[in-house]
Amino acid sequence: MNLSKNQIKGKGVYQRIISEAWKNEHFKNSLLKNPEQTLEIFFRGKLPFGKKIKVTDQTDNEYLYINIPVIPDGLLSEDTELKKAAEEVSSK
Repeated sequence: MNLSKNQIKGKGVYQRIISEAWKNEHFKNSLLKNPEQTLEIFFRGKLPFGKKIKVTDQTDNEYLYINIPVIPDGLLSEDTELKKAAEEVSSK
């Protein structure tokens, strides 16, 4: 799979944030409490998007963490097998 320039840049940004959180407990705690402000200070500027940021601490090895992403537009309406599987799971 080929990544776009924005995806590659985003991956690098994500890796910088995670690396800093692993090294710096103060940064990690600040990121958990106020992610937008913490990232604006870390990157020395306003964040370029109008989304809220939710950060969770997933460092407890006792758990398996699952992140449920946004469903891409039209995915369930176009893919009947996926839609049936989602309905089966939710009916149990």
